[in-house]
Amino acid sequence: MISVAMTTYNGEKYIRKQIESILNQSMKVDEIIVCDDGSTDKTVEILKEYPVRVIQNKKNLGYRLNFKKAMSLCSHEYTFLCDQDDIWEPDKVKIMIEIMQNNPNIHVLASSFAYINSKDDLILMKQKRNFSNNNLYPKPVKLGALVPVSFDEYLPMNYFQGCSLVLDKWIKNLVLNNFDTRLPHDWLISMIASSYQGMFFLNKPLFKYRLHDKNSIGVEYLTQSTSEHIQKASSSKLRMQNSLNALIVLEDIKEINSSFYLSREEEFKELKRFLIQHNKNLEDKNFWGLFKQNTSPFYKRIKTKKARIMDLIFALKK
Repeated sequence: MISVAMTTYNGEKYIRKQIESILNQSMKVDEIIVCDDGSTDKTVEILKEYPVRVIQNKKNLGYRLNFKKAMSLCSHEYTFLCDQDDIWEPDKVKIMIEIMQNNPNIHVLASSFAYINSKDDLILMKQKRNFSNNNLYPKPVKLGALVPVSFDEYLPMNYFQGCSLVLDKWIKNLVLNNFDTRLPHDWLISMIASSYQGMFFLNKPLFKYRLHDKNSIGVEYLTQSTSEHIQKASSSKLRMQNSLNALIVLEDIKEINSSFYLSREEEFKELKRFLIQHNKNLEDKNFWGLFKQNTSPFYKRIKTKKARIMDLIFALKK
């Protein structure tokens, strides 16, 4: 009934704790599929000590395609995605599977988490107002609450790491048949599920997410200096990133869930025109064009008020 899709790459330092936290779940999983992406340390050797299936890639695939491969090899109704260096809470599987079974409309479920460092010490986050999920999700959600996440929220960015997700077989197969490496695998999964009103977030910390200098996908804002933030904010490419992401999301959903797209076709076409013009305004540093776009509700969908102000400041710096 329950599969775990894990990817590894030179993870010998933390892999034992992760594997053992999965094997010691109060609700047992039925298979653990591990796709190793060319480790040169003892990762594979350690994995072979445990009841897991290890597949060694003949060439390095990168994390997106490696997760695709791991998911494709999972055979059960529910699939948990798993990093190599986290630690699962003992009831993670039980809590999430019971929610999935009791709510067949949920195709993908994300949980919250706690940050830990390389020594397993908790990293405490100061909660921002109107945010949740360690400030990754820009909505206030009560602790323990289960809430839906809408498609429009996924236009500019993703909010939940792959290692927080469990997905049912139907959505897994839909993702595998429509895989797009332009988006991270977790974003693609959650975005597709949201278009079917099947993406939900449980605000309960069910695993410990490890931050260290070798994370393949880290939480960048925790370690980014002020100067780095200012430098990136001054890059036209990065100022366009949200709108470029939204164009990819619209393109994908038109192919993957055409009935949903057609139900909002005129709106999405207008949004696409806005996004294309927005990118042009940024590229040309067109202050008045960006100023005028602030009257459009589409701007609020892809950027915060602070980001919209930063766009105007960026345009003034000729």
